[in-house]
Amino acid sequence: KMVALYIKKYLLTPPARWAKKVTTVDIGDEEIERVVKETEGFSGRAISKLAIAWQAAAYGTDGAILDKETFFSTVQNHKKSMSQKDGWMQHAIERADMLTTDR
Repeated sequence: KMVALYIKKYLLTPPARWAKKVTTVDIGDEEIERVVKETEGFSGRAISKLAIAWQAAAYGTDGAILDKETFFSTVQNHKKSMSQKDGWMQHAIERADMLTTDR
């Protein structure tokens, strides 16, 4: 359960003394399990970045609050961003191949 681990690490017990604890609203085991399924295949680094995105979203509110809607919309935004990056990488690979292949 890497998702739960990173929620604890970055939201509930942030590592730096200057970091604020995030208050979660209506986010329980069921919501976390849904995110686990939606992020299947993500690397640990990608899940860590997602947790940091949740933290940033919460810090943008009065009181550092992360609600269920923001929790799930952040997942969707993160998945979209990762997909876009994958597209860029595929394009770069194809372009490099085109430039280096003898014709």
